[in-house]
Amino acid sequence: MKKKLIPMVQLLLGIGLIVFIFARMDNKSDMLEALRAAARQWPMLIVGIGSFLVCLILCTVRWKMLLDAGGLHLPFRRALQLYFVGHFFNSFLFGSTGGDVVKAWFVTREIPGHKTEAVSTVVLDRLIGLAALVILTVTIMLVRLPFFLEHEATRWSLVFFGCILAAMVGFLAVTFGHNWMEKWSFFKRLEERTALGKIIAKAYTTAHGIMKEPVLLAKTLSISLVNHIALIWGAYFLGRGLDIALDFWGYLTVFPVINAVAAVPATPGGLGTREAAAKFLLGVLGVPETRAVPLSLLIYSSVLFWSLIGGVVYMIYVAGHGGRGKGIGVAEAR
Repeated sequence: MKKKLIPMVQLLLGIGLIVFIFARMDNKSDMLEALRAAARQWPMLIVGIGSFLVCLILCTVRWKMLLDAGGLHLPFRRALQLYFVGHFFNSFLFGSTGGDVVKAWFVTREIPGHKTEAVSTVVLDRLIGLAALVILTVTIMLVRLPFFLEHEATRWSLVFFGCILAAMVGFLAVTFGHNWMEKWSFFKRLEERTALGKIIAKAYTTAHGIMKEPVLLAKTLSISLVNHIALIWGAYFLGRGLDIALDFWGYLTVFPVINAVAAVPATPGGLGTREAAAKFLLGVLGVPETRAVPLSLLIYSSVLFWSLIGGVVYMIYVAGHGGRGKGIGVAEAR
């Protein structure tokens, strides 16, 4: 019951934030004009939405590299299918990691006997994507430091990311700086005496081995950086469709922060938190909230669009496997 209650509260929180933002919004007629402009400039919207497909392909390339490094060799086409399936379940299955669990489960159906390794690659895929986002954001903040120090909203974002950067560096240093399974006798005893210990040891060893490959890390981080820039590029074209007079450099300045706020699992898919961050940070650059909030919702809608495509991919995948995996339940996947 508790597992279902928390996601419901998160969903209601996200919807509540959206309602609150719209209730306090002035000049709603300008928002309607922005939507009319988007309808007239639909090619911009198509380019913007298509940019998210590029992001999914880049993420698949990154995950495929991690799978190969972990000894899980899937054809790229199959990996792309499973990434789409995971994207679908991440959007429509309660819980911020539900799609990741389902994706890892399907890998074990493709390559039996490697459940722990599959989960390890999915976790690392998430960590590397987050690390790249933090690196990009901190870099932009350092380059545009006078701008971020000038306004209250951006000063708070500096504090926020300082904390995230410290936490990330500390976590990676403690977790992967040493092989704790070898260094601490407690972990050795846990591995020898319990089934859970064996699973933890196997997962940790897989992840630790991958993290010790600098070339692989450099490649996956580079792909992740390109992915985040492609996300911002998509937002730029959606913004042009809404007649937002802001150059790409402006988007590159604030959208890493907006995307990072949306990545915090407080609401499903960052619903509400993304809109609040977009309202304040784009507002600093002179974009009215009647344009900033619709832009944020268009980004969210684009993500949902490709999630629905992932649902179609899921049905095709199940049909192509003679019903294997059909009706996969959360309990089984977990």
